[in-house]
Amino acid sequence: MALGLQAPWQVEDILFGSDESKSKELHLHIGFPAGTRFPDESGVPCPVHDKVEREWQHLNFFEHHCFLHCAVPRIKTSEGKLVTINVPWARPGSGFTLFFEAFAMALIEREMPVNRVAEILDVNPQRVWTVFNHWIEKARQSDDVSTITRLGVDETSSKKVTNMSPWVLTWMPHASSMSAKGKVRQP
Repeated sequence: MALGLQAPWQVEDILFGSDESKSKELHLHIGFPAGTRFPDESGVPCPVHDKVEREWQHLNFFEHHCFLHCAVPRIKTSEGKLVTINVPWARPGSGFTLFFEAFAMALIEREMPVNRVAEILDVNPQRVWTVFNHWIEKARQSDDVSTITRLGVDETSSKKVTNMSPWVLTWMPHASSMSAKGKVRQP
């Protein structure tokens, strides 16, 4: 229930590492009932062709690292293509669950440095940057800049501190506020 799994997904096994190498790891194995069909891109239910073993790091269970494991089904689509289905708990290509990525982004949103986030989550900082860059790019692509009519740049701050980027101010039409570096301030 805490994972938010919905049919046909189910927890099939729970292993808590008891040897020295896995003394602090919880492993949840997720599966689905035999005979389950998964929809292809056109919504046609297709049988499972085979499975591919995958693993994702999830939020810690107390102080113990937690990993989800699943033999992810590949289906043969109605057009005859083999396609690995997308699981609902992780985005394709990520080694983290969506909950893990959301927590990492929440820490960064509170102005925590990426290296500190990586230290708290006990992962390599580059992996946190990869998560950050994915979600920022996704947000940037969905951003509509067509309503911006005027743009101001304060270059004086870049002269005071060499590693500070200039502030970009956007005046929003028909509003008495302005945004700067993603924040909104009422005048």
